[in-house]
Amino acid sequence: MDYVEVLFSQFRPQIDALYKEICQEAQVEESTTPLAIMARSFNLKRHEAEFAAVIDPSRVWVTWNGLASLWAFSHAVIRIGREMFEAQRAADASAPPPTLPIAGEVEVGLHLFTLSLRLAKNKFDQWVDWAPLPDTSATSESERAGNELFLRALGWILRHELGHHVLNHHESRRGIPEHNKQQEFEADEFANNLIKADYSAEAGRLLGTKPKPPEIELERRALATFVGLTWVAQFELSPHGESSTHPDTASRIARTFELLALADDSFSAEMLSYVVKVLIDPEGEWPPREDSPTAADGAIEAMIRLTRHISEMRG
Repeated sequence: MDYVEVLFSQFRPQIDALYKEICQEAQVEESTTPLAIMARSFNLKRHEAEFAAVIDPSRVWVTWNGLASLWAFSHAVIRIGREMFEAQRAADASAPPPTLPIAGEVEVGLHLFTLSLRLAKNKFDQWVDWAPLPDTSATSESERAGNELFLRALGWILRHELGHHVLNHHESRRGIPEHNKQQEFEADEFANNLIKADYSAEAGRLLGTKPKPPEIELERRALATFVGLTWVAQFELSPHGESSTHPDTASRIARTFELLALADDSFSAEMLSYVVKVLIDPEGEWPPREDSPTAADGAIEAMIRLTRHISEMRG
């Protein structure tokens, strides 16, 4: 058994239960499109991250490296996002944006982003000694929150891949880049509609006041969705990261943001802007634009910066 599988197989019961729940809400018979968690990718047969809808037979194909990579990314978001969120609120509103020292949880979070990329592309025979061990029974707040975010983000990805099957994308004109990209948008929309369900931002709530439980649940679901998508974005930020079959992540996030109809003071939008900032400029100052006064505006600005950064990388 592969080492990463040994380490992450403890999550298997939770993942199986999650997939069963997703199939039920999508009104799909699980036995017709089962979840396959494998050591190697479907086409290249390598130890690498992969989440895919495959046919002959019909399955949602997931690799252990993919799960491990998403786990590390989710834990990085929790550690860094919380520190940035709290620092922003502790700072003088008239002062420049706070600068966090690269130490403690922030340092671990930055290393976890790097580990996420390594897990996505390499076979591991042992765990790195500085990183927290994956543990489904973790008791620390950071590790419990990281595990929860991992499973929620995985839930969005599984909904997306299942959507390809439900929408019969394998029967249409695959292999044509424009059609492939449109199918990705359609699978995103399928997943986002399941995520949104009947939850919505509270109409008329004053910005800065506490949301009611339904909006809080929507924010949790939105954050997990953004984590699933920004996990993809990190590959765009690596050499040769451009895809001929997938739209750019910023466009996918923008459509998701519009469909979920989040409030202007959205917590998940604020966290999204922090994650993008760390991915493209972890040590630099990133003052907010004067015309981006809300969390929603900040998230849109982050998408613009992400698009510009990727464009500059590719010349």
